[in-house]
Amino acid sequence: MTSHNETTDDQIDAALLAALADAGGEELHPWAVIRRRLPGSDDRKSERLIALWLEGRAYVIKVKGRNYVGLGDADDMRLAAANRARVPLVL
Repeated sequence: MTSHNETTDDQIDAALLAALADAGGEELHPWAVIRRRLPGSDDRKSERLIALWLEGRAYVIKVKGRNYVGLGDADDMRLAAANRARVPLVL
């Protein structure tokens, strides 16, 4: 059950994608900076970033120990779809 003040996955996803677009969608940005602009707990924000990365909607890279994020493009989405088709989901 969701409480009235709990942020939904869709709200976090929308805020994350909007923050990346506002910051310059084709650029990479420090995750620590983008994360501060999002609603929800840090754990939930990170979970949603991973979910968007798995869908190809966000791009994530680590440089010298720091995480950078950007908007995924059509190639990222095609690669994510191909990876989902190859790897069976294990629960």
